[in-house]
Amino acid sequence: MKRLFFITSFLMLYLTIQAQTFVCTDYNYYGSLLTPQKVQKEKAKFLGSKATLVFFDKSLKFSSTTNGKTESIVMDKITDNEYQIIERRGNDVNKVVLKLNKWVEYIRSFTIVGYKNNSLEGTLTYKRD
Repeated sequence: MKRLFFITSFLMLYLTIQAQTFVCTDYNYYGSLLTPQKVQKEKAKFLGSKATLVFFDKSLKFSSTTNGKTESIVMDKITDNEYQIIERRGNDVNKVVLKLNKWVEYIRSFTIVGYKNNSLEGTLTYKRD
Protein backbone atom coordinates (compact mmCIF):
# COMPACT_ATOMS: atom_id res chain seq x y z
CA MET A 1 0.00 0.00 0.00
CA LYS A 2 2.86 2.39 0.80
CA ARG A 3 4.41 1.66 -2.59
CA LEU A 4 1.16 2.52 -4.41
CA PHE A 5 0.89 5.78 -2.44
CA PHE A 6 4.53 6.64 -3.24
CA ILE A 7 4.11 5.95 -6.97
CA THR A 8 0.87 7.94 -7.15
CA SER A 9 2.44 10.86 -5.26
CA PHE A 10 5.49 10.80 -7.50
CA LEU A 11 3.37 10.84 -10.67
CA MET A 12 1.26 13.75 -9.43
CA LEU A 13 4.38 15.68 -8.48
CA TYR A 14 5.93 14.91 -11.87
CA LEU A 15 2.86 16.21 -13.70
CA THR A 16 2.85 19.48 -11.77
CA ILE A 17 6.60 20.11 -12.01
CA GLN A 18 6.93 19.07 -15.65
CA ALA A 19 7.57 22.03 -17.92
CA GLN A 20 4.38 23.46 -19.31
CA THR A 21 5.38 23.26 -23.00
CA PHE A 22 2.78 23.46 -25.77
CA VAL A 23 2.55 23.56 -29.58
CA CYS A 24 0.17 25.73 -31.61
CA THR A 25 -2.24 23.46 -33.48
CA ASP A 26 -4.92 25.86 -34.70
CA TYR A 27 -5.26 29.50 -35.76
CA ASN A 28 -8.50 31.24 -36.68
CA TYR A 29 -8.81 34.88 -37.71
CA TYR A 30 -12.19 36.63 -37.64
CA GLY A 31 -11.18 40.28 -38.08
CA SER A 32 -11.47 42.36 -41.22
CA LEU A 33 -7.98 43.89 -41.32
CA LEU A 34 -6.12 41.02 -43.01
CA THR A 35 -6.57 39.72 -46.54
CA PRO A 36 -6.87 35.92 -47.03
CA GLN A 37 -3.24 35.83 -48.21
CA LYS A 38 -2.04 37.56 -45.03
CA VAL A 39 -4.12 35.19 -42.92
CA GLN A 40 -2.33 32.26 -44.59
CA LYS A 41 1.04 33.88 -43.79
CA GLU A 42 -0.02 34.31 -40.18
CA LYS A 43 -1.09 30.67 -40.01
CA ALA A 44 2.26 29.57 -41.41
CA LYS A 45 3.97 31.72 -38.81
CA PHE A 46 2.04 30.45 -35.78
CA LEU A 47 1.18 26.81 -36.52
CA GLY A 48 3.80 24.55 -34.96
CA SER A 49 5.26 27.32 -32.80
CA LYS A 50 6.19 26.42 -29.23
CA ALA A 51 4.92 28.11 -26.08
CA THR A 52 5.58 27.78 -22.37
CA LEU A 53 3.49 28.82 -19.40
CA VAL A 54 4.91 29.85 -16.05
CA PHE A 55 2.41 30.34 -13.23
CA PHE A 56 2.68 32.81 -10.36
CA ASP A 57 0.26 33.63 -7.53
CA LYS A 58 -2.08 35.85 -9.55
CA SER A 59 -0.31 36.03 -12.89
CA LEU A 60 0.87 33.91 -15.77
CA LYS A 61 3.84 34.41 -18.07
CA PHE A 62 3.20 33.24 -21.63
CA SER A 63 6.33 32.86 -23.77
CA SER A 64 6.09 31.95 -27.44
CA THR A 65 8.95 30.99 -29.76
CA THR A 66 8.23 31.63 -33.43
CA ASN A 67 10.95 31.38 -36.08
CA GLY A 68 13.65 31.52 -33.42
CA LYS A 69 12.29 34.68 -31.77
CA THR A 70 10.87 34.47 -28.24
CA GLU A 71 8.23 36.92 -27.06
CA SER A 72 6.71 37.00 -23.58
CA ILE A 73 3.69 38.63 -22.00
CA VAL A 74 2.40 38.60 -18.45
CA MET A 75 -1.33 38.14 -17.92
CA ASP A 76 -3.44 38.73 -14.81
CA LYS A 77 -5.67 36.03 -13.35
CA ILE A 78 -9.42 36.63 -13.68
CA THR A 79 -10.70 33.13 -12.77
CA ASP A 80 -9.07 29.77 -12.00
CA ASN A 81 -8.89 28.96 -15.71
CA GLU A 82 -8.65 32.40 -17.33
CA TYR A 83 -5.98 35.07 -17.57
CA GLN A 84 -6.10 38.37 -19.48
CA ILE A 85 -4.18 41.42 -20.58
CA ILE A 86 -5.78 44.66 -21.77
CA GLU A 87 -3.93 47.26 -23.86
CA ARG A 88 -5.25 50.67 -24.83
CA ARG A 89 -3.88 52.35 -27.96
CA GLY A 90 -5.61 55.61 -28.74
CA ASN A 91 -9.29 54.81 -29.20
CA ASP A 92 -8.63 51.06 -29.60
CA VAL A 93 -8.86 48.60 -26.72
CA ASN A 94 -7.12 45.26 -27.33
CA LYS A 95 -7.86 42.41 -24.95
CA VAL A 96 -6.24 38.98 -24.94
CA VAL A 97 -7.74 36.17 -22.85
CA LEU A 98 -5.98 32.85 -22.21
CA LYS A 99 -8.38 30.01 -21.33
CA LEU A 100 -6.96 26.81 -19.81
CA ASN A 101 -8.41 23.37 -20.56
CA LYS A 102 -7.66 21.33 -17.42
CA TRP A 103 -8.31 17.84 -16.19
CA VAL A 104 -8.02 17.99 -12.40
CA GLU A 105 -4.86 20.18 -12.28
CA TYR A 106 -3.26 18.84 -15.46
CA ILE A 107 -3.36 21.39 -18.30
CA ARG A 108 -4.23 19.55 -21.51
CA SER A 109 -4.44 22.61 -23.77
CA PHE A 110 -5.26 26.29 -23.81
CA THR A 111 -6.81 28.80 -26.17
CA ILE A 112 -5.83 32.41 -26.65
CA VAL A 113 -8.70 34.66 -27.73
CA GLY A 114 -8.02 38.16 -29.03
CA TYR A 115 -10.56 40.98 -29.00
CA LYS A 116 -10.37 44.47 -30.50
CA ASN A 117 -12.97 46.93 -29.20
CA ASN A 118 -15.01 43.99 -27.82
CA SER A 119 -15.08 42.35 -31.26
CA LEU A 120 -13.56 38.87 -31.69
CA GLU A 121 -10.36 39.11 -33.76
CA GLY A 122 -8.89 35.61 -33.61
CA THR A 123 -8.03 32.48 -31.66
CA LEU A 124 -4.93 30.37 -31.21
CA THR A 125 -5.13 26.84 -29.79
CA TYR A 126 -2.14 25.19 -28.12
CA LYS A 127 -1.89 21.53 -27.11
CA ARG A 128 0.67 19.83 -24.91
CA ASP A 129 3.94 19.07 -26.66
